[in-house]
Amino acid sequence: MAAKVRYYNFNGEQQDNIKLSGPLFESEFDEVSIYYAVKGYLAHARQNNASIKDRSEVKGSGRKPWRQKGTGRARAGSRRSPIWVGGGVVFGPKRKEYNFKVNKKQKRKALYSAVSKRVSEDRLIVIDKGEFDNPSTKLFAFTLKSIGLFKKDVLLLYAGDDKNFYKSCRNISNLDILEANKVNAYEVLKKDWLIVTKDALPALSGVFG
Repeated sequence: MAAKVRYYNFNGEQQDNIKLSGPLFESEFDEVSIYYAVKGYLAHARQNNASIKDRSEVKGSGRKPWRQKGTGRARAGSRRSPIWVGGGVVFGPKRKEYNFKVNKKQKRKALYSAVSKRVSEDRLIVIDKGEFDNPSTKLFAFTLKSIGLFKKDVLLLYAGDDKNFYKSCRNISNLDILEANKVNAYEVLKKDWLIVTKDALPALSGVFG
């Protein structure tokens, strides 16, 4: 049985509901797939740039600075010692690999679960984005106000071929805009609402296809 989702025109006026069928909109929520997909996404997003040099990596001679006894000074074996200025760092951060591999099948299942959850909660809305000859944040803000989602936590998925539409949406607070073919379970669940432009539905259905 197809899922029914709300559909609005560009002016924010509700039209007849749209029927969406298939596993993307009618799947059971799978916590395991969601867990692994989100973990993999966050691991891949880590910068992983922190790195220091220990005493084996800093510049400096390995020669003993002075003889062991008889100088009145403390014993020293190398100018690269961590207790010397310019020496190596002890127990500092080193670059690590945080990548967590998640197979395509599990990513797909997680996305299906996330989108289907928004459908079951009546938090997925389809809109007709209209035509934007020039960027206008005011116009799209009016659409969101008419729907009742202005300043709500919203993920907006669009087809990705309309720069004026993207520029009209990107400055609205609490609204994330993303090309439909780049969406993942983490991005869907991070926001409370999911809005999809009608022309982006085929691209959304083809993710991980």
